[in-house]
Amino acid sequence: MMAATSGIVARLLAGAVLSVVLVVAAGTWLAQTFLPVLRWAFVHLDTQDRLVDLTVSDVGVISGRERVYRLVVAPDKTVFVGDRLAVTDPRGRAMVSVLIAYLWQAFVIALPLALAWPVSRRVEWPIRLTYLLLLLGGFTLLDLPFVLWAQIWQSYVDAFSPGTFSALLAWAGFLQGGGRYLLGVVAAGLSIYLGQRALASS
Repeated sequence: MMAATSGIVARLLAGAVLSVVLVVAAGTWLAQTFLPVLRWAFVHLDTQDRLVDLTVSDVGVISGRERVYRLVVAPDKTVFVGDRLAVTDPRGRAMVSVLIAYLWQAFVIALPLALAWPVSRRVEWPIRLTYLLLLLGGFTLLDLPFVLWAQIWQSYVDAFSPGTFSALLAWAGFLQGGGRYLLGVVAAGLSIYLGQRALASS
């Protein structure tokens, strides 16, 4: 029992170190690589604005110098906000930014947890990690594009319909309030379960 517990703790610590090393070594490259996917997802989500630019930048919109995804959009002439039709100037521009670190917040929680849980056979490790990466990729598509969209939408709500409830803003608030870490725990748990199922059915 003591040996099993010490093994879990050792793998947990090793996973934590490995996740930090991977983020430091490949974080910027990963952020740039994810840009086309992020652009595609945002364009299909936000149909009321025209994407002008989305880049990795060293300057955040609010906090100054930091590595961020910086988004610039141009609004449609008319935008529905709640039950109101708002008239905007399509020549205007809105700019928001989110930290690129959000891209791997779930990962730094999920990887140590996925590695800490013991396996019955060594072949389960690559299966589990494959599922983990796929799950984290899917969760990221439910995160960054929506958070960027929510920041744009927040400006419309504040300007034209203050206090209007928005499921989008609630979801973004959940993510920004620690929800990414919960998604990391869920991804780790699902990867362990799916890895065990895959091994059992082989």
